[in-house]
Amino acid sequence: MPFHISSTRISRRRFVSALAAAVSGGAGLAALRANPSTGTGEGSIKADVETWALVSDTHIAGDSALIARGVNMADHLRQAVLEILDAHAARPLEGLMINGDCAFLDGRAEDYKTLGLLIKPVAQAGVPIHLTLGNHDERGEIQTGLASVFAPSGKEARKARVQERAKLENKLASKVSARYCDWYFLDSLETTNSTPGSIGEEQMAWLDQSLKASPDRPALVMVHHNPQTAGAPKISGLKDTASLSSVLARHRQVKALFFGHTHVASVQEVDGLHWVNLPACAYHFSATQPTGWTMAKIDHSGCTLTLFDTARAHPLHAQEIRLEWRTT
Repeated sequence: MPFHISSTRISRRRFVSALAAAVSGGAGLAALRANPSTGTGEGSIKADVETWALVSDTHIAGDSALIARGVNMADHLRQAVLEILDAHAARPLEGLMINGDCAFLDGRAEDYKTLGLLIKPVAQAGVPIHLTLGNHDERGEIQTGLASVFAPSGKEARKARVQERAKLENKLASKVSARYCDWYFLDSLETTNSTPGSIGEEQMAWLDQSLKASPDRPALVMVHHNPQTAGAPKISGLKDTASLSSVLARHRQVKALFFGHTHVASVQEVDGLHWVNLPACAYHFSATQPTGWTMAKIDHSGCTLTLFDTARAHPLHAQEIRLEWRTT
């Protein structure tokens, strides 16, 4: 079940060939190289940090030429992949995370096959890949589609540093241990191609118990759907936001909640807990919002986020935002 894809390091010659194939006709590589690691100043990347690439809402269709909202989603992901590979070349990444709505609309196997081909160069460069599910995904189809690109293996989770995989009937959740924190990947898919999502009582109980067992480890939680604003007339985010907030409040070692879904880039603090809304890679709903990916540099006391806008024109592009962890 390839929701955690271990690195499949290959020779440099094969890697260059695979990278060229990821770009249309092998052309445009130099033009798309953004060198994001130096865009924020190489001196800002210290030896005592772990660096992760965060991507959300890729909305990849089986047809890589498909255009939606004036955007070729595959092209946006190709650019992000090339920039992520540049960052990895400058300083090895710990992993790539794709936070839900991986597929275009209703989660077809061909969507995930195309997604797999687009992100394969990252795995071939030696970077593990972790995926969560959103409302445009489908649990069975993602397994089929990704398995056609990445050969399933019982060793995948271990190689990708998955410490715990939740034993849940209808949800796919797991815990990945890193040097400075534990990442919790939650499944908020409720109904494919229906906007709202939920974590559910069983998954919530697993999260609560797992956090309870590791009180001294800083924890970061990633889920596709956004926390739902109390009193909103229409539920479009997490239906069980109140329950999740209660769990996170009980466990002060949780430092940040990462989510997507809204196609908005924002950071806010709620009772010392950082809420990080990741921008969509595919397209935005408002012209004031960026698209692209986010670099997260994590150390013992916090995280530095840097957003890389696809057009490199948004005010947030290449700007660092520092999140200091709340005390327990």
